[in-house]
Amino acid sequence: MALNVRLSDRARADIEDISTYLAENFSEKAKIDFLIRLTDQLKLISEMPLMFRASTTKAGVRECVLNKHTIIYYQATDELVKVLTIRNTKRDNA
Repeated sequence: MALNVRLSDRARADIEDISTYLAENFSEKAKIDFLIRLTDQLKLISEMPLMFRASTTKAGVRECVLNKHTIIYYQATDELVKVLTIRNTKRDNA
C-alpha cells in the first residue's frame, strides 16, 4: 500500500522556484516535464520509500535523484513520506 506524501513548506517553495526557473530560462515544456517527472518519482517514493539511498550526512533522511541536477530529500515513517526539500544542485552550487 502506498504511503501518503506530505510536502514541507520548503519543498513547496522549491517546486515553485524550480518551475519558475525552468519556464523563464528554458521553456514551459521544460517546466511541465519537470512536474511530470517529479509526480512520477513521488508516486514511486510513496510505494517504495526505502528504495532510495539513505543520506550519508543526515540521519533518517533519504535521497532520490530526480535528474542530474535535482535531488528529492525526504523522511519516511510507517504511515507517511515527508518531502523535506527538493534541491537543484546546478543552481545551488552556482
